[in-house]
Amino acid sequence: MISDSHSKKLIFFLYILIFPLIFSCTTKSSFTLDVPDFYHAELLESSSSGTKFFAFTADQKGAIKNFFEKNDDASLMIQITPQKASPNSANPSLSFGFFYDSQNKLSESVSNPVVTDYLQKYNGSSFALSFCFSREKGVPEGFFVKASSKVRIDSAQINRAFVGHDFSGSVPVFAFAPNGGENNGTDDFRGASLAFDSINSRESLMPKITVKFKKTDGSQKIAFGGEVLFIRRSEFPVEIPTAGLKSPFSVVTYPDEEEYPVSVLLTASDKNLLSYAHGQKNVLTPIRIDPGLIMSWSRNNWRGNDYELFEWDRFPGVLFFDISTYSVQDDFFRRLAFFVEKAGFKGRLLSDSELKGKHGYNAHDYKADDLARFFEKARSENFPLNEKELLLRDILLNNGVIKIASDGEILAGTGAVISISQESPSYLRTTFIAHEGWHGIFFVDEEFRNTVASIYYTIDSDTLAYMRRYFQVTPSLNYDVNDDYLMKNEFMAYLLQQGVNQTAKYFVNMASRVHSQSLAKKEADYIIQTGGAGFEGAARLLDEYVSDRWNLNAGRVWLISR
Repeated sequence: MISDSHSKKLIFFLYILIFPLIFSCTTKSSFTLDVPDFYHAELLESSSSGTKFFAFTADQKGAIKNFFEKNDDASLMIQITPQKASPNSANPSLSFGFFYDSQNKLSESVSNPVVTDYLQKYNGSSFALSFCFSREKGVPEGFFVKASSKVRIDSAQINRAFVGHDFSGSVPVFAFAPNGGENNGTDDFRGASLAFDSINSRESLMPKITVKFKKTDGSQKIAFGGEVLFIRRSEFPVEIPTAGLKSPFSVVTYPDEEEYPVSVLLTASDKNLLSYAHGQKNVLTPIRIDPGLIMSWSRNNWRGNDYELFEWDRFPGVLFFDISTYSVQDDFFRRLAFFVEKAGFKGRLLSDSELKGKHGYNAHDYKADDLARFFEKARSENFPLNEKELLLRDILLNNGVIKIASDGEILAGTGAVISISQESPSYLRTTFIAHEGWHGIFFVDEEFRNTVASIYYTIDSDTLAYMRRYFQVTPSLNYDVNDDYLMKNEFMAYLLQQGVNQTAKYFVNMASRVHSQSLAKKEADYIIQTGGAGFEGAARLLDEYVSDRWNLNAGRVWLISR
């Protein structure tokens, strides 16, 4: 069933006419209804079938309206148990819908969208149908159920809106958007825009899709319209923000799979992601996401203008910035880059005039300790930071990456920061997310750091000498090679930023370039002569480790691929 953590827990209560509606329940994520059967019309063509209308009382309708307005969405779920049908009868069907005019119930039941299901497949077992309210139509007067054979309505419950299916509980649940549809083995999100926001902005949020698998190994393809996602299964549900999809409101299909996931549910996103909810003009709260969805995330669905902010779903506290241009990215991170990593500048806060003409990086990564040192030095020296650096400080504070002591001192919290730019071509964005993503894991996971260190110290010294020399003489890098932590971190990321089968070729090509031949010829020639074997061997060891531990691989820090 839907989890408490997403405020969608579905608890089925027996339908009892004397059960009172408790008004305090309207503040929760759902509440049960005592829905009186005020009208029953037998169908003329069959004495064993008919349409039952269930009207909401005035108190119930008021409670539902408050629930709907508070959450900006709602749905009605009914649990149904088919009664034994005649063995000679055709496949019996059931329709479920809303009516909005109590004076014209029958015509409403024909003209309004309905949910249709077929009862024979349940073989007398209970199931649940959920139907989202339309934002345009608002709260209905009640609902109707039309069945061509006898059924029992066990319960009725108001919930937050959701669309899809959920087989994790004792009763299967099938949920529909306000346009209705037929329960035919697919999840249809085409009408979801009638119940949820269809764009991301400071004021609105598109919904998310949560996928849960029966098994934790293997992988599965899921298609949203014409876009196929390849999802590697994990023990945790996978969340997919619809803002990251090309065709989010479409029919969901499962290519090359005969088995449904346990659940695929489209639900509202957390309103705390809206910057206006905090009274802020800037985006401070990240969208939790698998990094595989960041690369193709459209700027049209950014909540801000200059950047979008994400958090790695599997590594809490690791923040991803996707920034519009290199220039804006420099405003956020260039001074920080020189302070943390650049040889000859480490520990200094360079003025704007000193930074002029200097290159930071095209992608960035920083751990909580270094971020805290940077902002504490600026605070203690009353150093004038620019607007974007002050915004970065606010974002880090909001997410616990840094914190402020009672005396005002800025201290390290937990987590890290990663940044890429939209200005990088797509192939580089993929490499950067892999490279910087490994840095993010290195920052927050001690066991991984220890594993990297053990491999770093066993690689042959001549292979390692080339990498150290390359880091030292490349102007765009200018790493402090005496910083042991930095060297291990970069050693690991350069090995894991591409697939193992590409590692040797990557370093041989690097060693063959004019830059390496002119500034590090002795070290570079060794790499060419050995075919990069030392790097490939180390990359293979690291790849085996991350695969066993996280189901990741060299060149891939994501579970979702397009």
